[in-house]
Amino acid sequence: MIGPKYTLKIKKPVRFSFLDFTTPAKRKYFCEQEIKLNRRFSPSIYLKVVPVKEKNKIIDYAVVMKTLPPEKRLDKLLKEHKVNRPMIKTIAKNIWAFHKNAKRIKNLKQPDLLQHNCEADFKTAQKYHHKTISDKSLMQIRSFINHFIKNNKALFIKRIKNGKIRDIHGDLHSENIFYHKKPYLFDCIEFNASFRQIDIIAEISFLLMDLEVKGEKLLADTLLKAYLKASGETKVDSLINFYKCHYAFVTGLVSTLSNKYKLAKKYFKLAEQYASVRPELIAIGGIIGAGKSTLAKSLSQDLGYPLLRSDAIRKELAGKRHPVNLYSPAFSHATYKVMLAKAKGLLKNNQGVILDATFSKKIYRRWLMNMAKQTKADLKFTELKTSRKLAFKRLAARKNDISDAGPALLDKFIKAYEPPREIPRGNRT
Repeated sequence: MIGPKYTLKIKKPVRFSFLDFTTPAKRKYFCEQEIKLNRRFSPSIYLKVVPVKEKNKIIDYAVVMKTLPPEKRLDKLLKEHKVNRPMIKTIAKNIWAFHKNAKRIKNLKQPDLLQHNCEADFKTAQKYHHKTISDKSLMQIRSFINHFIKNNKALFIKRIKNGKIRDIHGDLHSENIFYHKKPYLFDCIEFNASFRQIDIIAEISFLLMDLEVKGEKLLADTLLKAYLKASGETKVDSLINFYKCHYAFVTGLVSTLSNKYKLAKKYFKLAEQYASVRPELIAIGGIIGAGKSTLAKSLSQDLGYPLLRSDAIRKELAGKRHPVNLYSPAFSHATYKVMLAKAKGLLKNNQGVILDATFSKKIYRRWLMNMAKQTKADLKFTELKTSRKLAFKRLAARKNDISDAGPALLDKFIKAYEPPREIPRGNRT
């Protein structure tokens, strides 16, 4: 029931596996929960719970809200191309302001619960999917999600222990945001706490997915950048991609069950795209003193990818083996094998990685390309070039550097260096 000033929300007397509104007492309780929970971020909108009477007898209960202009709902503004980047940045900051103070939840069983819920969704999809998604696509999405959860349990547990699981909104997409002079979040999930007590990255990923399915990739990128800057979250690219895939699939399933087949196909197609994303393997090579470490460190900070340095691994191995010559062919072989094995483990978990090494020999680059093929990673090889004079100057100026490669090694290195001609041009810069 909507009026010019106030809106009354009455809950339907329904029961599902995840909610029960079958009695007036239960509907009253969840009306009160709706007021309490939504006031955390929109206190001026959610006013009170009132009884609904018939002949002076209470027959139900309703939530009283201030009426916001329906044309100001974010999904409608997006459809009319009335959303700009400053608005999205403001929304991102408001979401973080809410997330920042939300109650932290420590439930170490959440990865198992997530796995259980996902598997239940896949079983449901198998019954109805023939109208909206192919067996091949369903299998691909299922494989990706199951593989990610299985191989990233340590990451999920770490985020729980670090307080990243909070009691937040649970259903944050563009239909549940108004922008009337400022953002208003509304209609969070009140009927099931487990749907609401999720990772903050899961919540922002849902909204990112919602923007992307509407064709607003630029606004999604703006939202993500603003949220990450405000929250200080880093190294969450693979986690975001996982949650976007998860929510696209769930929304596709809900659309299927609601007989919205065209919309379901759109969400399933997007979920398949997320499931097909290949992790990035960025290798920075070139002669010593070319500036590889500076570039690699900068990329690691910008992209949030872990950085593996051959110099650090070389020293780590030296402590275990006490070699005579750190830069002998045999020891260099061992260094590259360890570095690539570590990178392989990260890539198998759908995490991008940056490698900082000279890759001066064809054999090392062959190993690199084979590993990229095995992990289905998107290989990007950058060869840095510089003059001998500048390289010598940089090497001579090194102080307290983990690398022992000094100016005395430069000429010998340049003479033995094998250019990376075997790497395809599409993978090389």
